[in-house]
Amino acid sequence: MKHENKISDILAFCADLSRNMITSGANLERVKLAAESICRAYGLRDVSIYILSTHMSIGATDKEGNYSSRQVSIPPSGIHLERLRSLNRLSYKVAEITPNARFLGKMLERAMNVPDYSDKIVLAGKICATSCLSFMFGGTFRELVPVAVVTAFIHWFMQVLERTGLDRLVINALTMFTAAVFAVGFIYSGIGGNLPAVLITVSMLVIPGIPLVNAMRNLLCGNEINGILQMLKIFVETMALGLGIYSALAVFEGFITVQGLSVVDIHPSVMVMLSFAASVGFGVVFRIPTRDLWLAGLGGALTRIALLMLTPLTQSRLLYMTLSASVAALYAEFLAVRRRQPSTYFVYPSIIPLIPGDLFFYALSGLFFGERSWVELNGINCLLSLAGLSIGFVLSSAVSVHVRRIRYVKG
Repeated sequence: MKHENKISDILAFCADLSRNMITSGANLERVKLAAESICRAYGLRDVSIYILSTHMSIGATDKEGNYSSRQVSIPPSGIHLERLRSLNRLSYKVAEITPNARFLGKMLERAMNVPDYSDKIVLAGKICATSCLSFMFGGTFRELVPVAVVTAFIHWFMQVLERTGLDRLVINALTMFTAAVFAVGFIYSGIGGNLPAVLITVSMLVIPGIPLVNAMRNLLCGNEINGILQMLKIFVETMALGLGIYSALAVFEGFITVQGLSVVDIHPSVMVMLSFAASVGFGVVFRIPTRDLWLAGLGGALTRIALLMLTPLTQSRLLYMTLSASVAALYAEFLAVRRRQPSTYFVYPSIIPLIPGDLFFYALSGLFFGERSWVELNGINCLLSLAGLSIGFVLSSAVSVHVRRIRYVKG
């Protein structure tokens, strides 16, 4: 019975650790490798791990032939990179020193208790990020007030709706409908003049860009079931966002129209600085500690530099997005290896300059206004951008995944 309890404790810890890593933003390959390495470190055999985005099952046999298993459900995921870093470090520590299994639960509890930003600081990070993005999407100083106010509203309104227990689709639709009404009100009253810039910018707060990258990564790294399920979930949630925006525009159809973004000539050095600041802002939103925010900003700046250098060299959106994403991923993987931290800790803020929020907006705009050319051009370019982003991310990180797997096997 002693050995049976021990293996049960180990598997319970692996399941709980995996669940918390996923809900903090970890990719599934990293979670599976962490659980496998811990099981091997304790001498467990015939380890079987099955992970979906909503469920995990793990089973194993100890040296005496005792078998045990554990299943846990996984709640909707968020992004808390400081907690993910702490949990990632715990996985390395447990695999290295194999403490008594009875103490694993308390170790996990301590790892979960990490410093966090106050709600006001997180809101400030969102406003910093969206203010920078508004310039990137063709806005001017006139749009700063609408962007800041609508950002604050979305931040507050989503918290209120989530406490009601409403379905995510309903929350997305209601949030973007109300946010779009606020944005239209500002533009109609003369506070700001570029409605698309405002709507595109604030929608970046709720567009599931990071989950989309993870879904594509799962598809290309052998987790096809997870990838397909995540892609379907993202598609439905995105349609709910679009429904909310364009329901609001339909109400004001006689008062306001959506036209293409005006071309704003921004000096490359300014674009790099804006990308740095936007990634720092999202770094706060992703809960990266203050000491590492400059690394988040540096990743965004390097990605923007790569994009600015590659765009004039080729007209292939797929190619220059793939290469730019590879720069972001390689930067993240380098820091991950050097600092023994998950690559997601650095890659999430680094890819912010590559999220095609403007293309997504105009593809949906074409559907609403019956502009077939908008749908075809922007829709295709949006898909190419996302494909290039995902391929670049996967190609660069695949090397690291296999290197880590080899290390765990040897360990």
